[in-house]
Amino acid sequence: MTARRSAIAWFAIVLPFTAVPASAQTDFTSLNARPGDTVFVTRASGATIRGPLGAISPASITVNQETVAYEPGLKIAREGDRLLNGIIIGAAIGVASGLTIAAEACLDTPLWHCAVGGAIGYGAFGALVDWLHKGRTTIFEAPRSGRPGVRLVPALGPERQKIDVVLSF
Repeated sequence: MTARRSAIAWFAIVLPFTAVPASAQTDFTSLNARPGDTVFVTRASGATIRGPLGAISPASITVNQETVAYEPGLKIAREGDRLLNGIIIGAAIGVASGLTIAAEACLDTPLWHCAVGGAIGYGAFGALVDWLHKGRTTIFEAPRSGRPGVRLVPALGPERQKIDVVLSF
């Protein structure tokens, strides 16, 4: 019976926060970004484009006024991390610790005071951690093709007309 309860607790607590890899995407319909967000697009050739996201369609996106078509090995990242998820995760940890660990400090006051105090303190710490995070968060990754080949991918925009040669092996 104890193993069953721990399995239920694991599914209820850990599973919602598990990271889902972005490697099974085959088009841009599930792209986790809005027009105007600054994104970094890395093509399979290794060339990187940085700029605001424009139009989004299933087969292509526009970044910095340049059309980027879907191709195997394409990777899209967003800079940094949103503050809201750090605040929420920190506040949840603060409530949990305020109700359990810090409960001894609340012998003369209601228990909810410790929960609110923990939520405020840990929520602020979570916001600080997210504010200091300067890395990139991958929001889209197209699977690489399994066979070797050469493809020509047009990269057209108002300021550049070029063709990328993509070698996959």
